[in-house]
Amino acid sequence: MKKKVYIIVLSIILICLILLFVDKNTYKEYSKDFYYMDTYINVKLNSIKNKSEVDAIFEDIDYLYSSYHKLTDRYTSYDGIINVYYLNEVLPDGQEVIIDERLADIISLGIEYYNKTDGLFNIAAGNLIEVWKEFIDECNFLPDDSDLNVNIDINDIILEKDTYVKNNNIKLDLGAVAKGYVTELVGNYLEDSGIYSYVINAGGNVKVGKAYDKESFVIGITDPSNPSTIFTKVNVNNKSVVTSGNYQRYCVLDNINYNHIINPKTRYPVSDKMAVTVVGNSSTISDIYSTYLYILPVEDGLELVNSNPDIEAIWYIDEKTIVRSDNFNYE
Repeated sequence: MKKKVYIIVLSIILICLILLFVDKNTYKEYSKDFYYMDTYINVKLNSIKNKSEVDAIFEDIDYLYSSYHKLTDRYTSYDGIINVYYLNEVLPDGQEVIIDERLADIISLGIEYYNKTDGLFNIAAGNLIEVWKEFIDECNFLPDDSDLNVNIDINDIILEKDTYVKNNNIKLDLGAVAKGYVTELVGNYLEDSGIYSYVINAGGNVKVGKAYDKESFVIGITDPSNPSTIFTKVNVNNKSVVTSGNYQRYCVLDNINYNHIINPKTRYPVSDKMAVTVVGNSSTISDIYSTYLYILPVEDGLELVNSNPDIEAIWYIDEKTIVRSDNFNYE
């Protein structure tokens, strides 16, 4: 009898110890909202860290988005910061300036992918984007050829390490890469901090880690014909899902959609599709390719993606026509 009581007591103690251990190591979900780069950003993470540790992590994430927002902002100046606004609007032609190495890295990346995309991804198209932004905001008269005859020659950007020089009033626009770049940094920071289960939702740019309580994260892709709904889903772990589309910033004039994604070769908005979504390992590369594939003809884009094992893509041409790369099997 005493032996049975002893076993029961020992079992109760063991159960209590197990419960105590499990409680201390239970994953909890934390969430924080930010607003940078003209985008509402939500970061969710699952961690055994306590709230004060997570709060410190969120502060670091806020710093990352805030600092890169200021560096890449082309519309606002900030005291003591040489940013894209300064390079575009203040720096005289031919005068060199030392820029933050973080900004230099993004500009260098943009130049690299200009060459890799035959000039279709062009961070030097700021003057042209400026013309179309004004039109989209006012939505009255189309720009004429003289309005569009502005300098977008990337060779007028000279960058040697962190020394920057511009010529012929060239203007930068990093909008097609900056958000993906910093979102990739945030994901890497979380993993370096021991947090592997997370979702970063930065508008059309989503990066996820490894789902801990299910097989995968389910990411809905916006239906361009009805942006309050989704038209398909992807089930992913450790991936980035980035969409470029004509439903985000646009103007409809004479029943034609003029959106913010400009083909630097034609100097006009792309009009042969409504959206492209890229699924890849890197948020940076997925961001770049979502713009590049949106500009490319679908047939060329499909051939490109099918030959690249690191990315998959889905094209929403219209409500009746959806095109998937060969290995887009995430649903």
